[in-house]
Amino acid sequence: MIRKDPHPSPLPGGEGASTALLLVALALLLAGCPDEGALCSEGQTRCGDTCVDLASTSAHCGACGVVCSSTEVCVEGGCQCRSGATRCGDACVVTASDPAHCGGCAGAGGTACAPDQVCEQGQCKAACALASSERCDRSCVDLDTDAFHCGACGTVCADSRSCRGGTCTYDIIAACFNTGQVVGIQAGTDVKGPSVAVGTSPQTVARMQDVLLVLDASMRLRQARLSDYGELPAWNGTGLVPNHLLVREPYVFVLNSTSNTLQVLRRDGEPAEAPGPRFPNGLSLTDVGSVNFGANTNPYGFVLEGSDAYVTLLGNLQTDASAGGKVVRVSVADPTAPTVTATFQLPTGEALKPFPGHTSEPTPAGIAVHQGGVYAALGNLDPRDFSVGGPGLLARIDPATGAVELIELGADCLNPFWLAPVGERLLVSCGGSGIYDRNFNLIGVEGTGLVLLGTDGRVVASLALRCPAGTSCPLASAGRFSVVGSRAYVGDNNAGRVFVIEVVGDSLVERRGLGPGAEPPILACPRSRGPSLVGDVVAIP
Repeated sequence: MIRKDPHPSPLPGGEGASTALLLVALALLLAGCPDEGALCSEGQTRCGDTCVDLASTSAHCGACGVVCSSTEVCVEGGCQCRSGATRCGDACVVTASDPAHCGGCAGAGGTACAPDQVCEQGQCKAACALASSERCDRSCVDLDTDAFHCGACGTVCADSRSCRGGTCTYDIIAACFNTGQVVGIQAGTDVKGPSVAVGTSPQTVARMQDVLLVLDASMRLRQARLSDYGELPAWNGTGLVPNHLLVREPYVFVLNSTSNTLQVLRRDGEPAEAPGPRFPNGLSLTDVGSVNFGANTNPYGFVLEGSDAYVTLLGNLQTDASAGGKVVRVSVADPTAPTVTATFQLPTGEALKPFPGHTSEPTPAGIAVHQGGVYAALGNLDPRDFSVGGPGLLARIDPATGAVELIELGADCLNPFWLAPVGERLLVSCGGSGIYDRNFNLIGVEGTGLVLLGTDGRVVASLALRCPAGTSCPLASAGRFSVVGSRAYVGDNNAGRVFVIEVVGDSLVERRGLGPGAEPPILACPRSRGPSLVGDVVAIP
């Protein structure tokens, strides 16, 4: 039996809930490093008592026990110079601060500094001169940003992590829903770090201090060290089908789709003094407030803007479609008492331009605030069979007047799903109209890719994610994404990939994807069989 299910992420309630339950069950079987003697999770190999990703782990690169140097990174199972390092002979050196190769390889454009000199920004000097510099032996470095001396002299960020604010981290983290893992990606170089098991089926992540919060389908808000994703003992309970997570110090906001709530937690306690972990045992989080949107509203996405949160109510098409199809504004001026202050009803019926033989409901998912307006991605689904009932649409809401304008996204976009500003422009991902078999394998899809709105709020470019003509590859379904600079890192809801799409003026360029001229996508969440859902791709501040 073949069914249509256009949503690229498990739906709260109804048929989508069955999908979620199946994926959770699969994740429970696959996630984590089990007890001794058991198999490691998908994509990992047991080295001694540890499960590791041999393709990306610098301490076990390509094989157990093969160690890359501190100036190297493991890429596809081989050691190579990491970003910021240059190969000089047989070694990778940091020419910006290495006194033996200052400014370049010694004898090849660089200089070996005198014994009484230090190397600062590629120049030999008598002493460190910059206010941001700290002397580490004979190297002058910025402990806030130097990946080879992060937070303290000699603290090297493992694998391909960078250093921000004295903490090792990745620019992007992908949540692998089906394999129970998280994986970091460095923006620009697009180097993938090792996958690490956290929880059972992570949906999304967020950073608070030096802790990675992982929202898991097991109804737990889990915690891991930001430095290496090692799971911490602290955790908090959530509602049913936790779906979205945002942090605004000292508060954490969790959207629970099937419990129909926005949950607010507050961090207790202050960080430990540097150097060293700020919260070595994890964060102490306390539930301090919540708001219930009502039965069958199924809140799906939200955005924080000033003292307000804007939340999409997707609704439950199988039970009560009228409960959804809305965007609500919630005042979080007092996070301990969040309050709904406005409800914006989205257009229905003929306004959605249903396809012949279809009816449709707006079913809003992703949401963003852009240039004074609130934009919601409308799935435009037929409540009878969950198929795509009409063209891809965005709703633009004027929060001052409540006026709603519909924007058509063109023939290449069906089931718009996620969106985010890229400078003065707005980028939208389209999940497409998919056909799945009994085992939830995607066997057909159309209308999946990305659409770009220009500075005037109208469509200026679109990009389809599909195999080149005459070739075959795993089908794509564009899901959640995050933006770093001008690049969007787009999660794939079928084959565990991350596509890299760059916004160049009013055009979209496929840097890593399926199209001609593009590098292959980043295989963030590989599986040997069955679908692999990238639950979210999150930029880490």
